[in-house]
Amino acid sequence: MYDVLGLSKEATTDDIKKAYRKLAREHHPDKGGDPEKFKKVQEAYEVLSDPQKRENFDRFGTPEAPPQGPNPNDIFAQMFGGAFGGPRGPVRRADHHHDLKIALDDAYRGLTRTFKVTLTRPCFACRRQCPQCHGRGTMHVQMGPMVFNQPCQSCGGQGGGSSGCQECNFKSKKHEPLNLELKIPAGVEDGATLVAGGMGEQAQKPDEEPGDLVFHIKIQDHPELMRMGRDLVFMSKISFEDSVNGKKMKVPHFDGPIEIDTAEYGVIDPRKDYFVHGKGFSPGGHLRLSFDVVYPERGTRFILSKPT
Repeated sequence: MYDVLGLSKEATTDDIKKAYRKLAREHHPDKGGDPEKFKKVQEAYEVLSDPQKRENFDRFGTPEAPPQGPNPNDIFAQMFGGAFGGPRGPVRRADHHHDLKIALDDAYRGLTRTFKVTLTRPCFACRRQCPQCHGRGTMHVQMGPMVFNQPCQSCGGQGGGSSGCQECNFKSKKHEPLNLELKIPAGVEDGATLVAGGMGEQAQKPDEEPGDLVFHIKIQDHPELMRMGRDLVFMSKISFEDSVNGKKMKVPHFDGPIEIDTAEYGVIDPRKDYFVHGKGFSPGGHLRLSFDVVYPERGTRFILSKPT
């Protein structure tokens, strides 16, 4: 991460921001840069600008904290069907994961998406208990002086099965079509998750719990604006003459173009950002203006305005 931004581990927060602005300007695809390098610069900044992710990266080499070691009781339970570790809670079925791509302006405003979801579960009305395991889903197996539980081979560990009835139209399963309305809040972060509880894999036995449907938000790049925390960043080239004399221009924004006159900032310094306050991505943020000054070739003649 540090080498992507050309920094050492001792880099300050300001060092990280300055390196990011410089490299983002250099590699931005809309400025003729390399999209892959631009993506790596963004990823490095997202990690190193977050204190917790940076600490995790410095300690463990990854932005996420490492998972804790497995519980020996859980290992034995998986191997021997729960014979160790005492009683366990109800089985929870798997979550279903879905990447949801949205535009940066949609992330700014927030939006609502509607999805058609069909939940499929066994029909419990015609479910019959397995005669071999009596509904437990496991069988006792003795190995020497020890007794273990193993999944029942007769029912596949399900404890029984559905045979079909009028309630399920003799299909042994029920299909429930639903319209899911997902509300994505304004200012949502890239990588955020939204959860539709109970809409993942459905319970296969009466005593099980359904999983969730988890949406992972993926925010697409904008052709003119970038997000930096709560701020928006607009980068533009400006001639040396205009950087001194000033230039009137329209800056794109999700609330509508903003008219500015760079003369109000004085002579433009390409190392600095200039701010339009209160026009950031989220409350408390600002619109940052970053100018790449194009200097004239040697021998070029131009006219600078006289100071008033």
